[in-house]
Amino acid sequence: GLLKTSASAGIPGYVDSYLHAEELTLRKKALTTQEVANCAVFLLSECSSGINAQGVSLDAGMSINYFDKDIVRKSRRLD
Repeated sequence: GLLKTSASAGIPGYVDSYLHAEELTLRKKALTTQEVANCAVFLLSECSSGINAQGVSLDAGMSINYFDKDIVRKSRRLD
């Protein structure tokens, strides 16, 4: 999912996409870098020893409720 960092802030249009996506997440809040770090710490800990060969989606629910801002805007235009 989209992640707000100082590096991503310089990408043209990224902040608008980030804010749009954040509104559409189920919890109305995007993923934080701390949440990504917490997941990494857990996966590297002994507590995750039973987890093998899995993909972990860290996106605050965005993957099940994401609509591209430009597509939504174009679909609402009445030409």
